[in-house]
Amino acid sequence: PLRSTSLQPVELLSNVALNRPTAQSSTWYGPVFGPSKAVDGCVNGIFDNGYCSCTSDDLAAWWRVDLLAVHKVTAVTIINRQDCCPDRLIEAQILIGDSLVQNGNQNPRCGIIPSLRGTPTYTFHCNEMEGRYINVGARGFQQFVTLCEVEVFASLSGTALGCYF
Repeated sequence: PLRSTSLQPVELLSNVALNRPTAQSSTWYGPVFGPSKAVDGCVNGIFDNGYCSCTSDDLAAWWRVDLLAVHKVTAVTIINRQDCCPDRLIEAQILIGDSLVQNGNQNPRCGIIPSLRGTPTYTFHCNEMEGRYINVGARGFQQFVTLCEVEVFASLSGTALGCYF
């Protein structure tokens, strides 16, 4: 039989938010629930285990990650708190862009969490929106923003060895 081997372009998606710099409008209970907890790679959603970020009960509270470069964002996955209070993220919006005007809260919107949908994990498909900053924030409400993990998936160019028989 005829066999050939060739290199084919593939789209590789990587979590470009992992361990990137973060900020948030305030931090509830000091550094224990600081903004970096949402990009540390730990997806444990039990709040008291200390793996989640949490703002204070602010008006229009927000959280942000700096990807350090502009990326074409394919999807954003948010892992919510799993032990209580999941409704705190209802109506939170996911913003992507390059601006830090109003702490990045004026950037274009990828999505809004419309309901709980019975799951602690939400994935938003962002159709390759371009941006350096990803914000998650309450839309004008006084609310805590608690995030146990935020994963930002962007395309990375690459090739893979393909075998055809």
